[in-house]
Amino acid sequence: MTSNEVAVSLGVAREDINWRKDLISQLRERNRSQTNCFADLISLHNRLFENANTLRNSNMQLTIANETLRREAANGGIGMGGNPDLEARLLKQAEELAMLHKRKGEHTQQIVDLNNKLQEMTKELHGKEVSLAESSEANTNLRLEITKCLAREKDLEGINQMLKDEHQALQLAFASLEEKLRKTQEENRQLIERLIKYKARDAEKMNEENDNFLRKRQAKMQKELEDAARDTRPVSPDRLSLKEVAGLPTAVPTKVSVTFSAHEGEVFAVKWSPTDRILATGGTDRKVKLWSINKDTSENKGILVGSNAGVMSVDFDSTGTLILGASNDYASRVWTVSDLRLKVSFCIHCFIYMCF
Repeated sequence: MTSNEVAVSLGVAREDINWRKDLISQLRERNRSQTNCFADLISLHNRLFENANTLRNSNMQLTIANETLRREAANGGIGMGGNPDLEARLLKQAEELAMLHKRKGEHTQQIVDLNNKLQEMTKELHGKEVSLAESSEANTNLRLEITKCLAREKDLEGINQMLKDEHQALQLAFASLEEKLRKTQEENRQLIERLIKYKARDAEKMNEENDNFLRKRQAKMQKELEDAARDTRPVSPDRLSLKEVAGLPTAVPTKVSVTFSAHEGEVFAVKWSPTDRILATGGTDRKVKLWSINKDTSENKGILVGSNAGVMSVDFDSTGTLILGASNDYASRVWTVSDLRLKVSFCIHCFIYMCF
């Protein structure tokens, strides 16, 4: 956790401890601020009540004095009615009584107005107290929410750090695997280069052997031709010359006997078995197929697999028990016709097989 987070946590804890004191001090300050503005009003209200009581007592005394004077005036009769001082006093007392009633009414109205204003201020004060309580509750809830958010933030930081560590470990593992892959590819390239060199060397040797074989065969044929030229024996009917053979009649096929789909793609090679009515075919699907050909039908007798590329040429041995297939993956393969099993596979050329 950083220093800023520690400071925030300590501040929140300190505020959680002192929020009650803050609330009490705010309530006292509110009462003091809201009471001072009504102090004059309350003092005036009290003075009005005192004045009203004083006027009520004075009015009571004046009423008593007025009744006393009325009784004396009634008992005195006509002689008393002519007393100007008494009449002036009665008139003055009546005016004072009317003035007191008027002031009493004014004071009563002021008291009513002040009571109404006091009730309004009390309602307003109650509303502010309710609002303050709601604000205090909301503040408490927000502080709790802040505490939860801080805890959640701490958990997320831990998870983020863990993910960073895992990502760094994966990066190191990836770099190691990438380096291993590069080394493996380099070793593979070197092995391929060595294999190509070995194959080229073997091809050179095979070509040299083929050249020697062809030279020997050509020399043998040359010797046989020379011996035949020196031979004066008559020629048998079975041994015809090339010119005589060339003069024999020939025939070109005019009608298709059997048509069938042999492979999934092009067919590169076909060969008849020397002993049976078996036809071997090879194509781009890397398979050699054996077919039994009858009058108008063809039947699949087996499929020879093992080639890694298209089969370019096929051939049977003299007994018809073995079949040889050559493909453009630089390899030749020999299968047995009876059980359709691969007997031998060898690579002797670096060019595509086209024919035997």
